[in-house]
Amino acid sequence: MNLQTIFLYILLFGLLSCQQITQSNPRVISTKDSAVDHQNQQITESRHALTPVFDTSTYSNPRTEEMASQQRQQLTKLADAGLFEKLDLKLRADLGEDQKDYFEHHAYLHILAQTKGDIFGNKANDVAYIVYETGKHQIEILFFDQKNKLFKTLYRDIQVSNLLRQSDCYYANGTVDYSIAAELIYQEDYIRSSQSNYLMDENAFSIENISTNNRFDLKRGCLSKDFSTDKMSNTLCMPTSSVYANYQCLKYNKAKAVFELYFSQEFAD
Repeated sequence: MNLQTIFLYILLFGLLSCQQITQSNPRVISTKDSAVDHQNQQITESRHALTPVFDTSTYSNPRTEEMASQQRQQLTKLADAGLFEKLDLKLRADLGEDQKDYFEHHAYLHILAQTKGDIFGNKANDVAYIVYETGKHQIEILFFDQKNKLFKTLYRDIQVSNLLRQSDCYYANGTVDYSIAAELIYQEDYIRSSQSNYLMDENAFSIENISTNNRFDLKRGCLSKDFSTDKMSNTLCMPTSSVYANYQCLKYNKAKAVFELYFSQEFAD
């Protein structure tokens, strides 16, 4: 065998080896890329799952504009009859001086109910109000932050992170401000005759630990899986019915500066 033949054999062997390496490497790279893609997909899904779902008030949501408009007409009827103004005059007598000054300068707000407690986690006596906004013809939920001397409106100044959106047990026909308004409209005759309302009479609009109060059934109600019972103190609970034990309960998350809707129940007593 001459040198030329040997050289050709060596060259042919080298080409075959390169081809085998080239053919084998794509399979290795493909497997590695697949693992990376799978990992990236998991990260994306994880981020998506952790993205908070914020509620938009029924009054501000374009999708519920017609529903909100109809309710505003009904609320205007009650307001024109002086029913909200009478309740407001009754409740203003219990306001602190700094709060009186605020409502005097915001005469378009009529107080329909109030409750006190450590809402913002500052060991202070904060106040939550249900008010009727005469200019917008709608119900609003207003807070007085005692430590910082600030008034804040739910959904507008403080967002609501809805922890129940992914729960099969969560049903709501409108946000809590809209639901309270619907019940006040339903109570028109009672408000006329008693100059009061269910929020005032039953003390159901409250700030409390729902894990120790028998009004709340955590097993039958809709409870966020991310919320443990040791976090339930200073929860703001708002009743949405004068007949049934229906509540929407929110807790202020100081670290995130949002209210978290983590429990609701809708069933008869």
